[in-house]
Amino acid sequence: MKNILQIALMALLSFHSVRAEDAPEIPVITPQEAATQEGKQVKVKGVVDGQKTSAKGSTYLNFGGRYPNQVFSCVLRSKDFPDGVPSYEGKEVEVTGLIKMYEGKPSMDVKSPEQIRVVSEGAASSTPSTQASPSETER
Repeated sequence: MKNILQIALMALLSFHSVRAEDAPEIPVITPQEAATQEGKQVKVKGVVDGQKTSAKGSTYLNFGGRYPNQVFSCVLRSKDFPDGVPSYEGKEVEVTGLIKMYEGKPSMDVKSPEQIRVVSEGAASSTPSTQASPSETER
């Protein structure tokens, strides 16, 4: 019986290590590259140039410029962030998810806090902060 358990354990461990190696690595891209990745699961790494929460509770993170000049944006809904959406503006973050196009620009729905990670707290902004910010109902 002991030998059977040892063999089963070895088989299970070898299967697990093979499966982990088989999993494709999610590519890390810049916000500027997001438009070429529509429909793909990626990690976008960049500085949040603008953050705005609408009256309906959706928070928009804009990369590569402030709204409406951003090159990429993320949408975080309050229902998916029970502890509230923290401030990401000015921070370098990495967001993981599916790229979709919204009004001609790449976007990502962030449906859980696990999809977003702060890489650096005080990254330098990639654009000037003099551009207009969105109204309450705009991105």
